[in-house]
Amino acid sequence: MDTVLSLATPPDSAFARILTTAAEALAQSRGLGPRESMRFQLAVEEFFTHLCQVTDADSGIRAEFTAKSHQVCVSFRFQASDLCLGALNASCACTLDGDGEASEDLGLILAGRVADRFRLIHEGGDSFMLYAEVDKAYPAAKAAPSAITFKHPYHAAPEQDPDRLMHAAAWAAARYPAWHCPASFQTPSKFADMVKAGQFSCVLAQDAASHPAGLLCWARSGEKGLSFSGPFVFAPQSDVPEVARILTDAFLASVAREKVEIVFSERATLDTPAGYFEALGSLTRYAPEGESDQPVLYRHLREDLGETVWADPALEEFLRAVYDRLAMCRDVLPAHPPGSLERKRSLFSTTMDKEKSLAVLRPLLDGQDMAANLAGHVRVLTEKGFLNLMLYMDLSHSWEAALAGRIMAAGFKPRLVLPFAGRSDVAVFQYAPNC
Repeated sequence: MDTVLSLATPPDSAFARILTTAAEALAQSRGLGPRESMRFQLAVEEFFTHLCQVTDADSGIRAEFTAKSHQVCVSFRFQASDLCLGALNASCACTLDGDGEASEDLGLILAGRVADRFRLIHEGGDSFMLYAEVDKAYPAAKAAPSAITFKHPYHAAPEQDPDRLMHAAAWAAARYPAWHCPASFQTPSKFADMVKAGQFSCVLAQDAASHPAGLLCWARSGEKGLSFSGPFVFAPQSDVPEVARILTDAFLASVAREKVEIVFSERATLDTPAGYFEALGSLTRYAPEGESDQPVLYRHLREDLGETVWADPALEEFLRAVYDRLAMCRDVLPAHPPGSLERKRSLFSTTMDKEKSLAVLRPLLDGQDMAANLAGHVRVLTEKGFLNLMLYMDLSHSWEAALAGRIMAAGFKPRLVLPFAGRSDVAVFQYAPNC
């Protein structure tokens, strides 16, 4: 069960010690090591201290701490009339002022670096929610499980046993390219904890002797979508089609009872059985050895009753063509960029996966420096060796959809639309390195 602790304070940094004490206790309750515990305390302190400077004086800050089996999280609800968090960008570097002192952004830069991830939600008006997470450290996967002799018949069912899940995740990581696997497969005990925490759901295929023969897992994406990974099959090649079909049938039977509209996968394996899914489009996988095509698959679970999305003029033709091809009913409303922006610095969250050479950007705040900020992210991420740069845009937010023209001008090309993957549909852009 998650542990939740909520504190309401004035926007006064004198209360920072109370919050860091709570952060330390929470980290210890979930067995985080000293390094991760200190990172969480530091993130809480630096985020809170900065928010005390920007929060409206007549309002307070509500901090909520959540401890799961695999991570600790803090959220801050606050009000700020002129919020600027540009120092959290991955493209931002610490600078010195004229006297050789560190800039006032140092604390915010530090908070963004010590947290494993952060996100910002604009709740309307001057109200915001800022989230920061720190993950528990886990050992890497040991040597791949040894080969076994499988016995018919095979069957598949939902699975939560941590030992079986760890075994299956390790086997999948050893047999399949990293692109197809959730990052947590590299640390199987983390994957098992994420299943326990409800971050993933799974179906496991077994043979007559209860040996794990395959795995398919999924996670919620937005309010109405599920994103799946797999099927991962460990049985002999001659049995792969049968086990993949059994896994897929068990998966669809499990999610049919959930309140979701669609399932999709950006990294479905080549073992996915034919006839179960349709193609949304494809992505390009860039690797040192060359490029390859990755189909993106989907399947409706309910009748698509339609949705309203926003579109920048630069993206409208692409969206209409996609919706016509997929026969999806959408009201496409014009999202025009604002005539002027008061906020100087835009903000993106960046999620990096070194195993996949993948970095994913998501816009959090618009700003006058959007073009320069995007160029800075491309430069920094490519210098770090990331070959696959993706940008996800939720089309339910007019301000976000209005960024499309500037995003495309920065070298990102629209590749596909993921229906119901966010608050509504999500447009996926990919940076074209030869552009």
